[in-house]
Amino acid sequence: MLLCAVLGKLTVRSWVSLPLLFLGSATGVAALIDLVLLRDPTLQSELSLSAPLLFGFAAGLALFSAGHVRWSFRWQRLSLRVAYPLTMIVCAMALDAFTLPMGAALIIGPIAAALLAAMLVRTHHTRDEADCLT
Repeated sequence: MLLCAVLGKLTVRSWVSLPLLFLGSATGVAALIDLVLLRDPTLQSELSLSAPLLFGFAAGLALFSAGHVRWSFRWQRLSLRVAYPLTMIVCAMALDAFTLPMGAALIIGPIAAALLAAMLVRTHHTRDEADCLT
């Protein structure tokens, strides 16, 4: 029986975009939930999102997926691996909430979700057998 990692090796570009696509996808889901739960839903309303929650999860995603990155240069592995999640943690602590127009969130969300799904499927299919344990 083979136990394979869900992710294959990520490029630096896909690793950087992974938390950002998560943020966009979560924004779209929050917008859909907000539209369903509101009494009078309109596309002109504002969507208020919890910055600590979203950026905290994005920072965790960046930290835990950093081991799956095919680093091109040594400086990337040493500095970017720490600085990028740390930047998101700083954003999580500095911002309380942020608002977006509902229409923008409904446009960004499905596009980000589709790109995230395509990237995850691609990395899953291109993983090496070396990523699998017997």
